[in-house]
Amino acid sequence: TARFAMARDRSGSPGTPQSRGSREHSRDRDENGEVSTETITLENGEIAYLLGRNGATKMRLSNFSGAKLEIDPARDDGGHIDLVGTPRQRELARLCINITLQQRNNGRVQVDIPALESRSDVTIYDVHKEAVGFVLGAKGATLRGFESKYHTFMFFDTENIRDNKKRLYILGPKEGRLAAMRECENAVEFKMSGRGSFRSWRGDDGPRPSEHDR
Repeated sequence: TARFAMARDRSGSPGTPQSRGSREHSRDRDENGEVSTETITLENGEIAYLLGRNGATKMRLSNFSGAKLEIDPARDDGGHIDLVGTPRQRELARLCINITLQQRNNGRVQVDIPALESRSDVTIYDVHKEAVGFVLGAKGATLRGFESKYHTFMFFDTENIRDNKKRLYILGPKEGRLAAMRECENAVEFKMSGRGSFRSWRGDDGPRPSEHDR
């Protein structure tokens, strides 16, 4: 079967892109991976965006990172988020919050690419431009479905085009990353060749196309 995208898995020392939010404080002790709380401050509009409809975005980010996101938009001192978890869980939460906020209004995602690609919990998958919208699905629904199903966090590098491909980053445990990548590979093959038996998490008819495919 012809291959229309290239994937690879990177291993190395974790790197952390800088968070948009300003860390105010942390309390309790972090030694030995103990659970503690860290507060970050964001604008009120960003708080609402992170909550999502019926709390869906907050739940998705929490499920991926393992950290509990406590958001109270009605607090008198402005928009704050309490991240509750181990240092590793809070680092993942900060990373996905940073990237998610940059995606508002189809915004450009700017991260430290060398640091991101050196992380041991990242899989890289280069997707043909013609299939990017198909992998995303309507308003990103297909990609969000893969995230929820496999407990991963996934996003495209929208800035750089490599050999007519856009790079998809998949973060999470190795088993979940590889399973999500296989779903994307099947979607790309289905889109590019019409072959295969791609069955989306949305149903038996494959993912709904995004605006890029229309």
